[in-house]
Amino acid sequence: NVILNRLTPILLFYFYLSVKIYRSIVMGKLGYKGLLLLGGMMMLGGAAQAQYLRSSYFMEGTSARLQLNPGLQPTKGYFNMPIIGSFNMSASSNVLGTSDIIDLMDSGSDLYSNDKLFDRLKADNRLNVNLNTDILSFGWYRGKGFWSVNVGLRADFGAALAKDMFSMMRTMNGFALEDVVGTNQSYSLSNQTLNMKAYAEVGLGYSCRITEKLTVGGRVKVLLGLARAEMNINQFDLNLDVPNPQYTNYADYESRGELSPSDWYGAHYDYSANGNVITTLKGGGMTFDNNGMIDNFDLDAGDLGIAGSGFGIDLGASYKVWDNLTVSASILDLGFLKWKESETTVATVSGGDEVTINSENYDRYIGGDFLSFERFDFEEGSPEKVKTKTRLYSTLLLAGEYGLLNNKLSVGAMYTARFAEPKTLNELTFLATFRPKNWLNAAISYSPIQASGKSIGLAVKLGPLFVGTDYMFFGGNSKSVNGFLGISFPLGGKPKPFSEL
Repeated sequence: NVILNRLTPILLFYFYLSVKIYRSIVMGKLGYKGLLLLGGMMMLGGAAQAQYLRSSYFMEGTSARLQLNPGLQPTKGYFNMPIIGSFNMSASSNVLGTSDIIDLMDSGSDLYSNDKLFDRLKADNRLNVNLNTDILSFGWYRGKGFWSVNVGLRADFGAALAKDMFSMMRTMNGFALEDVVGTNQSYSLSNQTLNMKAYAEVGLGYSCRITEKLTVGGRVKVLLGLARAEMNINQFDLNLDVPNPQYTNYADYESRGELSPSDWYGAHYDYSANGNVITTLKGGGMTFDNNGMIDNFDLDAGDLGIAGSGFGIDLGASYKVWDNLTVSASILDLGFLKWKESETTVATVSGGDEVTINSENYDRYIGGDFLSFERFDFEEGSPEKVKTKTRLYSTLLLAGEYGLLNNKLSVGAMYTARFAEPKTLNELTFLATFRPKNWLNAAISYSPIQASGKSIGLAVKLGPLFVGTDYMFFGGNSKSVNGFLGISFPLGGKPKPFSEL
């Protein structure tokens, strides 16, 4: 409890950003500026899509490799410096790359009319971000086995946005309806999702050399849910007749440069929507007015606490086929989080409306935020009718390594699949690792899928300091960025040869 009370602001800030983004999307304020904010989160760095640093996998002197496979063992025990001893963050997108972020910054007033950026969008635009830091972690050898303990904070954010949403912003120049007077605007903004969860993890790991060639290991994890936010837009069809002021008072419109409420009277407006918004957070969440309609989102950092619990497990193994050839595999984050119904708030919408704008309904349908929660009748729902159990984003890893120069140098390859939402993220990584001493390890890697072949990875361990990246941008438009920071100190001695155990 002491650790959580003092250090959860790290996740709280991240959660706050996620909620602001998610709220901006629904309120119709995201546009490319929102994507710029998401891109800014990407530029903070982090261990790209597999949640951990793949470039560290064959670096035997680092503890970071245990995060990818609990069946591996370092050359010595370790003690990681609290918080910054193992800190990484991840971001990847199937649409935006580093060059796109630069274009966004240079667009200025031409943001919505930037053809180059708009042409990059796909029917399904996805983004994944995750944060992983160990508050406390250490490991040591005892007999045939290696024990490890960690207490960490985790957060995952995923989004899938329809291109038609950006088409609407582009046509209306960011909901400047005066630019489309006298037209009918129709859009289908269905099948969009956002989801975010933040939780603490307390893990105990153990690996054991079964034979001289085979090592197996596992890690069990108790999970403490801190916050969840989820939005699902299953259907959202919108039709709007934008009036032409020539039919009312065109001279006044020319002098004002904008439509007045009376210009809208007689216009047609209809929508059909089906979706929900879910938050689980102790000390916050959605609030509702006296009519049961969504009113606001509250967040009180002082009341933040446990909003759910769960369990997870990691499994891994390593097998030395020949003296120089080793194969390994792992499956990470098999588990779930069960969120408390008492801390869950739900807003749902189902159905639609078809109206003619007049003085009585103008404020509801046209005034204020064009895509507000209130306009589309998001009303309070029952937590009992929504899913309170969420799965962890599991990762599958398969790897092979060939040692050279008395195992001081190695080359290898690795495949990872992270079963994230809204879509699984696959990556193939090729590595060359140099490890002459426990205090000196270095690796270079190439991961072509997520970065579209436009970046390389580098990792270096020099004494207690370990830094690395799987995606170092080198002139292309990389869609993944990352970085890893670790400070670790030796703990205990080296493992004994198998023949002495």
